[in-house]
Amino acid sequence: MSCKQKRQLVRFPKVRILKQWFRHFNDHKEFHNEGNLHLFSLMALFSYANFRSNERVINGVRYMEAPGQWVCKLGSLPRILRVHSKAQALDLMKYFEEKGFLQFEVIDEDQEIIRYTINDWKRHCTHLAYNYYSYKGSGFFFFPLPIGRLLLRAAKTEGRIVFSELDALMDMWLHTIVNDPSVKGSEYMPVVYYSNMHGMPLLSYTYLAKRWGWSKSRVGRFMIKAGEYGIISRVSFSSSRGSVISVCRYREMIYGDACEELELHGIGEIIGIGKAIDVVKEGHEQINVSIETRVPPAKTIGRARKALKIQVFVVSRSSFFARQIPLVFYTALDWEVCKEEQGNRDPPKNAAERREMKE
Repeated sequence: MSCKQKRQLVRFPKVRILKQWFRHFNDHKEFHNEGNLHLFSLMALFSYANFRSNERVINGVRYMEAPGQWVCKLGSLPRILRVHSKAQALDLMKYFEEKGFLQFEVIDEDQEIIRYTINDWKRHCTHLAYNYYSYKGSGFFFFPLPIGRLLLRAAKTEGRIVFSELDALMDMWLHTIVNDPSVKGSEYMPVVYYSNMHGMPLLSYTYLAKRWGWSKSRVGRFMIKAGEYGIISRVSFSSSRGSVISVCRYREMIYGDACEELELHGIGEIIGIGKAIDVVKEGHEQINVSIETRVPPAKTIGRARKALKIQVFVVSRSSFFARQIPLVFYTALDWEVCKEEQGNRDPPKNAAERREMKE
């Protein structure tokens, strides 16, 4: 799978989210959703909303769905929204309706079937130059950044904002930038970048703790956990200037390259990002690069072939016995592209292919 749009700029109002990556968190409980922002839950509703008109059959009854709508049983919402009960799911739907993000109605009280409609769907999620035909479980969906900002304002009215772990993961994906001339290093790899960082994608635990409403120690534990599960990779530096964070699978969504081809670019990307952050200087005559691989942890998300570690050293002539300190330290998982992610995402040409994709 690949996108026609090969970049994600700071000024873009919408972000693409890989459905296969996102749906993993509906069914797996490694990361919690205990916060008061509810970003992940709202994005989940966007991910299930129909791209075009559809007919849905539940218990033998046919229901029509317009673009931006979805019909489902109330019992399905706790898994989708990552809450504990139907009562919590219904309260959350009422919260989103009260804040103006959607409308919903119970269309069959006995069967507990509801239909929700995303407000301003046509303005936010259509009329894009890089729209394409997408099935429920494949491709990507769009989430508008203005909706995220409105969600932040709504949460502020309720008190202090606290992100859940899933909210933090989505926050990093939504603020990943690729090939933006105003963001240093984004031409080498997807980088997490917030609008007040003045063109330098260096993130500290202090910054993230303030943004997410956490302590710095919790941010540190979360970053280690996200790295172990293969969700993010980090480029760290020898000084205390911060780290560059990259969300795994983002590059595959944009370019659709095979992992063998991506791996060849890895070393150049790491050296390039080091130069962009001004850690690796042009005057450095000799650079040593250390590459190590190992079997990935069993708890990674998706299918990873091996774990990759790259370190960049500048050769020091001061002493033969001087201990080398890496200027750049990078760890990531080498992903395997699934069969369903390869090729284009054009509409299937016959009924048999459509049935196969829906299954």
